[in-house]
Amino acid sequence: MLDVHIQFDDIEISNINEEDLPQVQKWMECQKSFFKEETDLNDLRERFLESYISECEFFLKINQNLKLIGILKGRLEFKNPSEAWIWYFYINDNYRNTELNSLTAKKIMKYFSDEYGINTFFIRMMKEDKKSIDFWKDLGFVSIRLVKNFYSIHGEYKDMIIMKR
Repeated sequence: MLDVHIQFDDIEISNINEEDLPQVQKWMECQKSFFKEETDLNDLRERFLESYISECEFFLKINQNLKLIGILKGRLEFKNPSEAWIWYFYINDNYRNTELNSLTAKKIMKYFSDEYGINTFFIRMMKEDKKSIDFWKDLGFVSIRLVKNFYSIHGEYKDMIIMKR
């Protein structure tokens, strides 16, 4: 796992550790953005371990005054040009439409640009998530690809959209 530490104002972004997983699970259960299947502690632990053993992946907690307010998971790809893939980025539901949400995303991208020379960023999300699509568009992302039936949720298939900046 990449070792990441970002500090600004009262926000600290750092690696999720195994002992953080129960807190992350409880936080996820309180948010409207997650499906019940995504909050299973065993599945969460498996996703953590996948990131932990990969030197290019990151699984991060976003704390405000030591209180968990978000999570971020993704991967850096070191090729020509190097790029970052953000698999998910969630901030507390009550912060989603605030400046803190966009400021946090900008700080994360600046960190990866400064520390690893990453200037190409990709994000993926469900096509139906119009609020997230608009959020990333406001940060300069454009839609580049649609993957049909990528997600399976409650037996129903959903399309995935990939955006790039």
